[in-house]
Amino acid sequence: MRVVSSLADIDFSVGKISRKGPNLVIESSADSTLPTKVTITPGDAVRSVAKLLASPAVWLFLLCLPFTAFGGGNGQADGWEARRQRTGLNKPW
Repeated sequence: MRVVSSLADIDFSVGKISRKGPNLVIESSADSTLPTKVTITPGDAVRSVAKLLASPAVWLFLLCLPFTAFGGGNGQADGWEARRQRTGLNKPW
């Protein structure tokens, strides 16, 4: 998956999923562009699921998923390196 913000353009692959107290912790896999850890609280999860269930875009996405996921292609428009050069994001200077 790809995370895009004004600060970074990150390719994020889910690695390890664990619990820490009441929270869910998702760590990126080794092939992600930046080591990342996401902590999801129970409140975050409830709000996210409610937003997902109420969104027509999500239902359309799920309806089309079998065709897009298995219809060929890798689901990525372009590589991280090309995006980095085009956008100028994630540069150390």
